[in-house]
Amino acid sequence: MTQSSISTLLNEGNVPRITTLEKVCNGFGITLAQFFAMDGKYPDLSEEQLKVLDTWEKLSVKEKTAIEKIVGSIIDMR
Repeated sequence: MTQSSISTLLNEGNVPRITTLEKVCNGFGITLAQFFAMDGKYPDLSEEQLKVLDTWEKLSVKEKTAIEKIVGSIIDMR
């Protein structure tokens, strides 16, 4: 999307078409379901993914950093 298209959307209060919203979502790397989700819910995730996110939210910053390093090293080994 062009900057002028985004500006028009924001400044004129136009209601965007679904195709426009899809472009915005693609730019942010999210789905339309995530865009419309309320209360921080993840509407298109499996139960397994929700469990991982729930556990993640309970970790301390130090624990999250450790997990990120472990996952990063696993990915690097591929």
